[in-house]
Amino acid sequence: MSLSFKFKYGKNKIKIKLSLTFKKYCCSTAINNCRPARLEAGLYRFSMDQDDIVESLITTVGGFIQDRLLDHRQRALQKEQCGERLAAEDKSSKNDTEVRYSDQAVLANLDWGMDALEEAINTSNTETKMARLDHAEKMLHVCAMLNSSDKTAGVPNSYLSAWAHLNLAYLWKLRNNVTNAVLHVLEMFSIDPFFSRIDFAPEIWKTLFLPHMSSIVGWYSEERHRIMMNMIPDSSDLSFTADFDQYFNESLVFSMRPDQAEKLQNLEKQYGQSLDENTRNYANYFKDCVNHDAETSNKVVRMMPIAEPPMTPLNEVSRKIPDYVKFGPILPKSAGFSPVQKAKNSTRDASSLRAERMASEDLDDSVTWDIKGGIPKENDESDYERDEDYKTESNGHTLTEKNQPSSSQMFSPIISAKSSPNVSSPLQYGNEKVLKSPALSQRTTRAMDYKVTTSLPNSPLLHHDLSTSSADSDNEAREHRISVTKKIGHGRSSNNASIQKHTSEKSFQGEYNIRSPNFGSPQSTQSRPPKDFVCPITSHVFNDPVTLETGQTYERKAIEEWIKRGNTTCPITRQPLSANSLPKTNYVLKRLIASWKEQHLDTSQDLSYPETPTSSYGSPSTRQFQSRNDQNSNSYKPQRFMQVTVATSPTSVISQAAVETIISGLQPSITCLCNSEDLKECETAVFTISKTWKECNGDPTVHACLSSSTIVNGLIDVLTASLSREVLRTTVYILSELLIADDSLREVLTIVDLECLVALLKNGLFEAAVLIYLLKPTFSQLTEFNLIPYLIQNICSKFEDSKDFVLVMNPKDAAIELVGQVLIEGDENSRCSNALTIMSSVNAISSLVMCLDRVDTRQSVMYILLCCIRADRGCRNVIASKIDSCPVLELFHAGNEHVRGMCIEFLWELVQLNRRTLCNQMLQIIKDEGAFSTMHTLLVYLQNAPMEQQPVIASLLLQLDLLVEPRKMSIYREEAIETLIDSLQKKDFPNLQITALDALSSLSGHLSVSGKSLTEAWLLKLAGFDQPYEDFVNKENLETNEKELTDKMDKEEEKASSCWEKRIAYVLCNHEKGRIFIALEECLKSNSIDMTKKCLATATWLVYMLYNFPDTGVREVARKTLLDQFIYVLQSSKNLEQKILATVALRSFISDPGALDELGGYAKCMYKTLKKLKRSSVIVNDIMKTLMNLPSVNAADMWYSSEGFELDTSMNGEVLSMLNFKGRMISSHSDGTIKVWDTSKKTLRMIQEVREHAKAVTCLYVPPSSDKLYSGSMDKTIRIWVIKPEGIHCIQVHDVKESVQGLTADANFAYFFSQSAGVKIYSWSGITKNVPIKQTIKSLALNGSKLYCGCSGFSIQEVDLRKNTSTTFYSGTRKLLGKQSIHSLHIQDNLLFVGGTSIDGTAGKVFSLSSRAVIGSLQSAFDVHLLTVNNDFIFGATKNGIIEVWLKERLTRVASIKSAKLTSMASADDGEMLFAGSSDGRIQIWDLD
Repeated sequence: MSLSFKFKYGKNKIKIKLSLTFKKYCCSTAINNCRPARLEAGLYRFSMDQDDIVESLITTVGGFIQDRLLDHRQRALQKEQCGERLAAEDKSSKNDTEVRYSDQAVLANLDWGMDALEEAINTSNTETKMARLDHAEKMLHVCAMLNSSDKTAGVPNSYLSAWAHLNLAYLWKLRNNVTNAVLHVLEMFSIDPFFSRIDFAPEIWKTLFLPHMSSIVGWYSEERHRIMMNMIPDSSDLSFTADFDQYFNESLVFSMRPDQAEKLQNLEKQYGQSLDENTRNYANYFKDCVNHDAETSNKVVRMMPIAEPPMTPLNEVSRKIPDYVKFGPILPKSAGFSPVQKAKNSTRDASSLRAERMASEDLDDSVTWDIKGGIPKENDESDYERDEDYKTESNGHTLTEKNQPSSSQMFSPIISAKSSPNVSSPLQYGNEKVLKSPALSQRTTRAMDYKVTTSLPNSPLLHHDLSTSSADSDNEAREHRISVTKKIGHGRSSNNASIQKHTSEKSFQGEYNIRSPNFGSPQSTQSRPPKDFVCPITSHVFNDPVTLETGQTYERKAIEEWIKRGNTTCPITRQPLSANSLPKTNYVLKRLIASWKEQHLDTSQDLSYPETPTSSYGSPSTRQFQSRNDQNSNSYKPQRFMQVTVATSPTSVISQAAVETIISGLQPSITCLCNSEDLKECETAVFTISKTWKECNGDPTVHACLSSSTIVNGLIDVLTASLSREVLRTTVYILSELLIADDSLREVLTIVDLECLVALLKNGLFEAAVLIYLLKPTFSQLTEFNLIPYLIQNICSKFEDSKDFVLVMNPKDAAIELVGQVLIEGDENSRCSNALTIMSSVNAISSLVMCLDRVDTRQSVMYILLCCIRADRGCRNVIASKIDSCPVLELFHAGNEHVRGMCIEFLWELVQLNRRTLCNQMLQIIKDEGAFSTMHTLLVYLQNAPMEQQPVIASLLLQLDLLVEPRKMSIYREEAIETLIDSLQKKDFPNLQITALDALSSLSGHLSVSGKSLTEAWLLKLAGFDQPYEDFVNKENLETNEKELTDKMDKEEEKASSCWEKRIAYVLCNHEKGRIFIALEECLKSNSIDMTKKCLATATWLVYMLYNFPDTGVREVARKTLLDQFIYVLQSSKNLEQKILATVALRSFISDPGALDELGGYAKCMYKTLKKLKRSSVIVNDIMKTLMNLPSVNAADMWYSSEGFELDTSMNGEVLSMLNFKGRMISSHSDGTIKVWDTSKKTLRMIQEVREHAKAVTCLYVPPSSDKLYSGSMDKTIRIWVIKPEGIHCIQVHDVKESVQGLTADANFAYFFSQSAGVKIYSWSGITKNVPIKQTIKSLALNGSKLYCGCSGFSIQEVDLRKNTSTTFYSGTRKLLGKQSIHSLHIQDNLLFVGGTSIDGTAGKVFSLSSRAVIGSLQSAFDVHLLTVNNDFIFGATKNGIIEVWLKERLTRVASIKSAKLTSMASADDGEMLFAGSSDGRIQIWDLD
């Protein structure tokens, strides 16, 4: 029930809903949210220095703000809620006056500021983000600086100002200034503490402020209790800790007198004012701590304030309230007073605080605080004396005298007010009656509660649901209680027993030490499992929950036994069950339980179902994956086998008389098994023993009877002799049941028995694996027997459970655990060898992947698969194609740090696929699977993970984030990239740096089948150095795999790879304006060769990608940090691959004008190095060309030429024409000879000489992109030749009727000139046309449909071959004296190079064919008769035997080469050689490299 009151608090009208449920109010309002690490009350007040306080503030507030920044929905919801409050305030003011413009402007500024802040949060552009933050800061400061005592548009300024400070805190967090964010949050609490703790940041208030208000909460509880007690008739019979929910009803509430209602109203008002006043005091104190600088300030921070409750007249305090209540807060022991928690909680970071806070909020809805839980004492010595009505037996159980009433309901910390009315009648436990009346004295209640919980700390009696009402249910409950009590009595470990005995003795002596864990108190609210997580039958946390058609959820094994006993109804609702089989596991509930267990590891172990199997690697308490030599021999045993109890049924128990009858019936079978020589009789005895064991549910007495060495040896004899599979399975079942309950039986079984079991396993008895596992064989024994193939066969088999019995564990689980043991305890070589053995088995990998669904062995399966990946990385494709990532994610959520690290490595391996499309699919599955946000979980784990795991986690998180376009800012992306950069900068941890570099390299998406990074090989291939990439292809058969894909898939893959590479490179380069390049610079300076090599590949890739994006200002950072490093590698490295990688980066830098200025200083030394790399890399020419043409560089300094050798061909006359074609040089001579030379080794080696022309061969021509040679001769013929590797072969001869002095041709015509005027166009069909040109033609050049003729008079005529007309392309200036002619034409790159008579120091020009404009002139004092051009230079041969050299790009003269009178000239394709033929029949060669 609740009442609503309105009252004025300050200038605000507050409406408070007053709860009349004392227990419920305290739980939801104050008690359950207390944090023991910061609690201050009485002797529980702990001192904290200033640094600790500041660190706590930064951690708590920073975590809160980060959560808000990640949760857009929460921010929008808060804005909507605050807007509704403003609207409500405006209506309540009833002010009809028009709002002033200034007030409207203030509210508009607040709205604009929050909008700008949202834009900053959502943008990915750093400049836009900073600009929006600056704008938001200006807008929000308008409201933050308001006078808090005034109003704006009817709204209190304190509310607006506090709201503005909260948004300013968000703003400073985005600027990575958490200190300023903390100050704004504290200012918010100082300005308006009420709405700050109600609306803006209740989580922070509960964490930072509420623990200091314990005395106020206690005062409020006391005062409220006093008022309530006056309302209850006959309240003198009630104890102070009675449950008020049982007495309040509507009649009582409406019978409240006006003065009582007024007292409650005044109490609530005074309580709120006290909380607000003290919140403001603590906020100001915290601000002083943050602002105080001990080094520069002489002032001392004032002392921490003390929250004092309002004064209450002593004469108003009822004498019925005990004295300790007047001086201490009324808080339960579960409210967080234990000082043991302080050290643990004080070191938690923001993420763990948030996780605990979320868990606490989840528990608030399902758990209520019982005031009977206890009251903290004011001193170390207890004021309570031992109650004489209670006596304690030696075993620790508490005995109660018959005349003393008891109530089990009062002892349950789980049973809420909702369940209490369901108990319709008292329950009968034998002759002892549970009374319904709760009117017990305070002293009796506390003693009973303390004694019961001390003797049975984990008793299901304290958690059982008492909502059943039928007689059958009562009997079931009674049997359940007896069986569970008996189970706990047998199952208590020696350690727990000693602790409980010690605690019990101290409690009855009245000495309670607050600094030791309170084993006797009820479980705290924070660690107690929610009611929905507990099975109503077993009273333990679910391990395999199943939800029936009635809506009730039970443990699978418990409900299965319920049904096996013949029940056909739901245990709670009593509704009939129509389904023949149980439904599937409730995975949603199971994942929630796993998350809760992760946060409450200690409690979850105590409350786990005793019969629930637990993996040997599944919990933090079991051994880690390390060598068995580092542990004792017992550590390998799974936790479920560490119980010394016989796991009896939770719903059945056998009387002593029945046990004696069973044992008597077993005696004949036991005698037969031990003494009989007849195998058949022994086999029959085995069946009898198995049936009896099953019927008695493993009774301890029966177990003791069967555990003798004689019986065990008899069972082993049956295993050795029997040939019946059913007998063997049954024998294994009996031995495993006996062994699981008593470890000492292992001593009876010898190595011979182990050999027998191994032989049975190899013969196909898979159940033998269970017994082998329980015998705990050593690593040497397992390897000696070579069990791996047979265990894998077991795992791959389809095992069916027996209808007669169920083994203690599945044979597949046992086989998996044994394989895991072999892999874990072996060295690296044996681990690799065994993993290869596993993979050699047919369907082994597929079967292991399917076994990930098995919860008990999931961790071992994943470790086995991980070993297989490490041994043969190619198997990851098979695993990735078949795996369901949900089990791995569940294991990650529920596992400890070691398990999570293994899960991260496993997931990382799965996304290292060589196909980007498949990799993206795998990432999407990982992102979408699981009940929790995978990305948020990874983010939280990243902040707490070991340093060596962080780069891999960050890389995985970054890939998940980049599945979508990186347009908006992402906290996940920012944190991941920041982690990678931080790892690169940790010089003291080189292994961490290398791990980060490997992660960055794999992010590029260039991966092989084995998952190795191909980034370096891909960059080398890009530079034309294909050898490393081809090595990868040959080694891993990449070509074969690629052929299996269709063309459509190849295009899709190419598109996906390109998109991914651009996306990942963009976010890496632009993070914080290129901060990653600064980190890479430091790694390049490392002395580690391995690190330098990896860093060089990564840096080269990022620089290459950077210059494919528009410039965002990052190029300057990359240039300043890395350019010098790349030049240093180019000049100093002795590794060819590293030099080529450096040239790839330098090729990107040459497009940056800023980089060109810096390169000019290194041009000369770099040019020499680059010349040596020309043959290895195709991009070197671009760099050399750029350096040569830099304005700041003297090209003559870089020119190099050396005269090679000469060939004397004077016997063939003059060398009239030369040309270079694909490593061949072809020359024609005046006697009609054509010679073919090989130039591959920078020498001339004649490979063919032909003489089919009758007279001198004046010209040679090879069209572009053709393999035909055209030769013109003075014998009036044109011949067509086919060029082959071995030489040339004439295929056509055309008689053109005139001598040919110059020739060019295409597929349809030949164009030549002779001594007669005009240009001749000869069709290959034999028709000749003449295009008249008045000037004398000296040279020809063909470009498409245009023919250019160099003529006398220094003019160029252009012939349109489609119209057969000529026009003047260029007409030079004539001199009065001398003849001016154009002697040579050359077309390259759409430019026309012209050489001729020197006029005013100009011997040639360069024209643009598209615009007909003059690009530049070739300066020379001599006439140029011959021209040849390569990629870098223009060569012009003059009449007096000098070869002039000009730079092609700048047209500046570089050098001169002296020679004889030249008649022909040609340049090699690569520009490394120059050939010249002279009139005296010599061929001269120059080396230009």
